Amino acid sequence: MTRPIRVVVVDDSAMMRRFITDMLQRDPAIQVVGVASNGREAIEVVQQLRPDVVTMDVRMPVMDGVATTEHLMAYCPTPILVLTASLASYDVDITFKMLGAGALEVVEKPRGSDPQALEHAARDLVRRVKILSRVKVVTHLRGRRRALNDGSPSPPASLDHQALPPAAPPHPAITPAPIPASANAFDVSLCPVVVIGASTGGPRIIHQIIAGLPRSFPAAVLIVQHIAEGFSEGMAEWLASAGTLPVRIAQEGAPVRPGEALIAPDRRNLLVTPQGTIHLSEAPLLMQRPSIDITMQAIADVYGSRAIGVLLTGMGRDGAYGMLSLYRRNAYTIAQDEASCAIFGMPRAAIQLGAVREVLPPTAIAARLVELVASMGFRVNG
Repeated sequence: MTRPIRVVVVDDSAMMRRFITDMLQRDPAIQVVGVASNGREAIEVVQQLRPDVVTMDVRMPVMDGVATTEHLMAYCPTPILVLTASLASYDVDITFKMLGAGALEVVEKPRGSDPQALEHAARDLVRRVKILSRVKVVTHLRGRRRALNDGSPSPPASLDHQALPPAAPPHPAITPAPIPASANAFDVSLCPVVVIGASTGGPRIIHQIIAGLPRSFPAAVLIVQHIAEGFSEGMAEWLASAGTLPVRIAQEGAPVRPGEALIAPDRRNLLVTPQGTIHLSEAPLLMQRPSIDITMQAIADVYGSRAIGVLLTGMGRDGAYGMLSLYRRNAYTIAQDEASCAIFGMPRAAIQLGAVREVLPPTAIAARLVELVASMGFRVNG
């Protein structure tokens, strides 16, 4: 018999702890093995029980979600699903700091009294927990560097010598290819475009990439991140704080401009017209929306060899055929390496299609983008 997925539920509300526990344990494949009412308790419970997944509240007494996530990911790495009751800017800011510290996904807490809506929320919560239970997380050292001045429990000595695995070299089956000579034969009035697609574990990696791009980056950046509805705006604000590049939610008719990053909004596909402006599509939900494939295919059609595709961590195949469209139009395509992916599904699918020119760890992607844009003839200042 398959062992059930073991979950620890962390929330400062006893009623919410019971509510989440009941929702999860409706599925026989999930067992809630422990609960905690604050961050300090959460650390003790997780270190003792070693669950497969932790559901984590945002605002808690003693230690909030950020400090707790940092500590757990430094000393007892566990897949963390963030649950927030509010989409107010303060809570969303904490939420994305938790994702930056190593939490994998975020979802709004189930609420209201509509039985149908609550049933949908329960199914979504169970689905996300099952997905995250299969993720092999790595240690994040930031929590070890931050002094715990609030009296948090010290980690077991046996955990104090874990380290991040070394970054994997480029995939051995792929030889990095230069930008084709035809890439410089284009109208310089249209800037190059970098299109980034990601799913589970993606926000932290995108944050790292945006932080590594200079203010003078002479390419537009389009981002398609699979994230729970209601969190795109907060992600834009969080990414804007990463560095000097402005980050906004894409708006209908907005121009695609160099030195600016645009994020696909909730439940709408991000397209670009031949005139270099944004078009947001509400096509029927036949697939994930926003769809990475649809955005990349649109960019391939309009920008061809002036485009660069980047496919990051995530489950499934969204983005694989989009990367192939880019590759066939002589665009440069980069996939995140397996060692650093929370889930290697999307990058693996693109690699298996032969759609990837280069495989890189997140630490190398921003610098590579700067090199590639410069090789197209666009000057990049520091």
